[in-house]
Amino acid sequence: MNEWSDLTEEELMAHLRRTVKQKEMPQESYANQIMERLNEMSRSSRSERIGRGTWKKKTAISVTAAAMLGGVVMGSGFVSPVMADALKNVPWIGSVFQYNSDSTLQKASTTGLTTAPNLSVTRDGVTLSIKEVMFDGTRLAFAIERQGVDDDTMLSPYPPAGAKDEKGNLIQTVPLEQQKKGYIYMPEVNIQGHSKFFGMFTDAVGKTEDGHLIRNMAMYELTKGLTELNLPEAFDMSVKLNVTGIQEPFEFVVPVKNLAKGAVVLHPDQTQSSGGFSYTVKQVDLTPITTRLVLDSKGSVPVTSEQTGDLSPSKMYYDIVDQDGNPVKQNMIGYFNSSPGTEYHEDEAYKPFDKTPTSITIKPYTLTVKKDWTIVSDSKGEPLKTYHKDLEMTIPVVQ
Repeated sequence: MNEWSDLTEEELMAHLRRTVKQKEMPQESYANQIMERLNEMSRSSRSERIGRGTWKKKTAISVTAAAMLGGVVMGSGFVSPVMADALKNVPWIGSVFQYNSDSTLQKASTTGLTTAPNLSVTRDGVTLSIKEVMFDGTRLAFAIERQGVDDDTMLSPYPPAGAKDEKGNLIQTVPLEQQKKGYIYMPEVNIQGHSKFFGMFTDAVGKTEDGHLIRNMAMYELTKGLTELNLPEAFDMSVKLNVTGIQEPFEFVVPVKNLAKGAVVLHPDQTQSSGGFSYTVKQVDLTPITTRLVLDSKGSVPVTSEQTGDLSPSKMYYDIVDQDGNPVKQNMIGYFNSSPGTEYHEDEAYKPFDKTPTSITIKPYTLTVKKDWTIVSDSKGEPLKTYHKDLEMTIPVVQ
């Protein structure tokens, strides 16, 4: 930052423009946005008197530019409390996913597999923007930025209209006029006429390079329901966001692109059975970002000698390994406090393989649960898995 403080204002603006042009950007670049902001700042500067306040103006330009270019001055000792507070309302410039705790989203962002639509809608002093989108053919995630609300909480604490409790009774809602303004409900997504998706909504988006939590940002990921649609490489997604204290919803039409090349999609339609249990693998997706397994199962899960008395088996779960036995971790595992059913449709996402395998092996397993449905752990505190080798299935990967 010291090298900027010795430049004239014109030299500083020129230096920043050169930096933007030389800086490596993702495929859907932010360079044009940054250059537009610099041009606006330059025009504004020329219309003001040069003299008193010039140092403050240069400092503001430097700090804003550093923020735009991914610098780490935010919240540091260089920025005054007034400036730090002002920067809270500066729109986020650059990738959001590169700071996510999910290493696969980081990889997607830093290797140019995300897009930046930068769509914004303002209602009653609140602005929502769709900042970044990732789609690899099987997994879809997007980041939402909020401005105009002085509250770190993003997700609505109020039950939505029509919400029911576990017994099916309607939950009492808070009237719109009594709600605090600015909290976001679960996004409503429609893709080519389909809206029945399972999604994950969180405001734990990540931390910047200086260790600060990213504020006023949320992420929604569609975790199930996409594979059956056979989506094209590019399409439009409708997103509706209802916000507490605001009557009219925020609506977006978001262009989505699949930039992940080299994906492998398998339709083995292969069945493995043992005793009264069987499963059929319908689809396997192998992308640089995701491994996805889609299957249907029928029958009662096998019971081992250790799973009797006060102990019983859970529903069936599935691990995946490559030809060398290297596993990929499942993104999210759902545990159920009930007896396992006899029919399941599974659509599960896993981390990607480091390189495309020549074959994969599906390894079914059950967990051991107690009467209260708590899971029995092994000596390391991990859920105790009982693998069923007679149900293993190996699938060749043909590209």
